[in-house]
Amino acid sequence: MTMNFLPVINIQHDFPEVISDLKNELCLAEDIWISCYRVLDKSGTTKSVHGKVRVTSDTSIDNNNNDQNQNSSMSPINLAGRDGVECRWADHSTYSQLAVIVSCQTLSIPPTLVSFPTQVIKGVQTNGIECMDVAGDWIVTGGKNGKLRLDRWRTSSNSLDCNLDQFRIGKGHVSDLTSCQFFPSGEVILTTSIDMTAKIYSINPDPSTPISSNTNETTKIMMNVRSLGPPHGRGVGGGGMIGKGKEIVTFCRDGKLRLWNLAESKVVIESDTWSSSTSSESDVLAMKVVEKRFLDRTGTEEIRSPTIEKPNDQFFLILGLSTGALHFVDLPTLKPIKLSSTSSTEDDNDSSPIDAIAVSPFSDMVAYGTRSGRVRLITLNWRRSSSSSSSSCCSTSSSENMEIESLSVTIMASWQRMTAAINSLEFIEQGTALLVAGDDGLPYRINNISDIHSPSSVLDIEEFAGFDCDPVSAIRSSSSTGVNCSQNMFAAGKDGHIRIWSRSHSP
Repeated sequence: MTMNFLPVINIQHDFPEVISDLKNELCLAEDIWISCYRVLDKSGTTKSVHGKVRVTSDTSIDNNNNDQNQNSSMSPINLAGRDGVECRWADHSTYSQLAVIVSCQTLSIPPTLVSFPTQVIKGVQTNGIECMDVAGDWIVTGGKNGKLRLDRWRTSSNSLDCNLDQFRIGKGHVSDLTSCQFFPSGEVILTTSIDMTAKIYSINPDPSTPISSNTNETTKIMMNVRSLGPPHGRGVGGGGMIGKGKEIVTFCRDGKLRLWNLAESKVVIESDTWSSSTSSESDVLAMKVVEKRFLDRTGTEEIRSPTIEKPNDQFFLILGLSTGALHFVDLPTLKPIKLSSTSSTEDDNDSSPIDAIAVSPFSDMVAYGTRSGRVRLITLNWRRSSSSSSSSCCSTSSSENMEIESLSVTIMASWQRMTAAINSLEFIEQGTALLVAGDDGLPYRINNISDIHSPSSVLDIEEFAGFDCDPVSAIRSSSSTGVNCSQNMFAAGKDGHIRIWSRSHSP
């Protein structure tokens, strides 16, 4: 399997403060640093270039570098790279949306867009953010010691630092949260924790909570609608909703998958069948509930049923294991699915655990990341066929014969930037781009996913700057519509802050 080794661009994280100082005439010139890296081979051998950029106001522009000043919005500020790096303003850059184009000829790094946050929400979780999800203008985060917090972020702000003055908390968990996610409605939250429970919260304030007499008190308590404890025997690693969320699946450190009926708060079925097909020592570290996408004999996607709610057998699970393998499980039976293709979903000579999985909106592509910093992109194809009998693990019977469902996997690309663990992935823009975040504190996106046709395809990268070497635990996106529509990317850091990159686009 061909492995792409992608470059890394790291820029001084307080670059926006430097620009602010020059804009406010607190200084006339200052240097910032840019470091570029490229892994050369699978052994991790890395080559680097450490350059500087001279940032000057218009009163001290070097006449030899006037061509760098191409953006009229940023024309009072000039950029001049040296020591192996080149840097100029991006065409769309403004003081509220700083973005630069960086290149490094020595490492064969082409002109690459690097964007800085438009907002920073500070101190969301004082001991670091463990998990995060976004729905509309709501952000939910989970932290240490059972802390769950819901914030409404400002879709427009004149200030880079956005300290929210009103938030809601969820009570009930007594130890670190492992996941938090919104139901499709955007009004209900599913959480899991190492305290051996999963919980369901409504974003609405709990009416039984007494109103504080302190007029300055704005914190509200969310309603804890359901608590799912026993038979979880150890910490719960994560969960997922099936369809609209009448049933959920959890995976636990006791080695069990559990399918829950939320109305009755009870387990419908539990299974640990993934261990029998891989290794008894394997643990589930990541999970996604995915809708089956069927192709006909010509390879064309079948027309989806117009029914409002799909039955559970139209979904399946993708599990990321500690052995570095993906495993597929049918719903609602929780039985393993055997691939009809022989393609391996394990990286060559890499058994690094899989901690992050993302599925495209059309359920046809999957990306997964490992603790060794590798990301792999695969496509999924489901097909139906009829037979009078079969031993398939995921077949369904009709009145006269047996309908066989088969799943095949095609590997599209595999890449690595550094050896830092991948913690979070998300497809955006209808599956045409992929967000990636990890322990190196250097989140990025891969553009034009649809143009990737082979493992050797050239990947188009955009960097998100702003973290000061702090690991990023989660990355998400949200689109705002209307007159001021924009694409917003959110990254939650172990420093307890959330950074937001917003980019306006035409409605």
